[in-house]
Amino acid sequence: MILAINYEFNWQRVLNGQYLEWILQGFQISLSLMILSSLLAILFGLLLAFGMISKYRLFHLISSLFIELCRNIPTLIWLLFFYYVLPEFFSEPTKMMLNANPALNYWAAIAGLSICSSGYIGEIIRGGISGVSNEQIAAARTLGHSQYEIWKYIIWPQAIRICFPPLVSRLIHNIKNSSLALALSIHEIIWATRQIESITFRGIEVAIIATVFFLTINYIFGRLAVLVEKAFLSDKESKKIRRVRDVV
Repeated sequence: MILAINYEFNWQRVLNGQYLEWILQGFQISLSLMILSSLLAILFGLLLAFGMISKYRLFHLISSLFIELCRNIPTLIWLLFFYYVLPEFFSEPTKMMLNANPALNYWAAIAGLSICSSGYIGEIIRGGISGVSNEQIAAARTLGHSQYEIWKYIIWPQAIRICFPPLVSRLIHNIKNSSLALALSIHEIIWATRQIESITFRGIEVAIIATVFFLTINYIFGRLAVLVEKAFLSDKESKKIRRVRDVV
């Protein structure tokens, strides 16, 4: 059975004048949300990973609790928390200043996205570091390498190879989650397309625009991640690892 869709596309209607400006502005804001939240998530994730492997019990406990909160609370709730709840913890003048700031929803979205993803990234990095065998580390010490050299040439190259695929998947998930910023009335791409659809009733065109945008961003990021993974280990680093493995 052939399904025929009786629909006439009208791209001129949605890619014209103010509507085009909304779409371009939405592209810019969405990209900034994706990039900033991903970078902060990696930074926080590194801190959590080091807290998890720390020999100090307090750091380990705090990191473990934080990771559990990040992984078990939905991303949208984190966004709503930073926008609606967090200002209530401050004094009245500070709260009024925050609520009057037109960029509060933008930074609340950045905080929510980065904090939520940082818990997953921290656990991913911890798993990568733990995946490096103690025998290799002991062998590197036997060969006279310093702690810095052990981390640079033995632990990090192998840990990143272990955690790179799930890390990339998590960052792509974070990129897609940036669309949740719509709940805070941020003028990103989903907000722009919904506004255009409510005025023009051209739902299919704007849905295609948003879909192509996310597909393109995720595809480019995925290709770049593959290139980075292939080029990560230099010849010098590979020789160091092989030398340690030969001793083991």
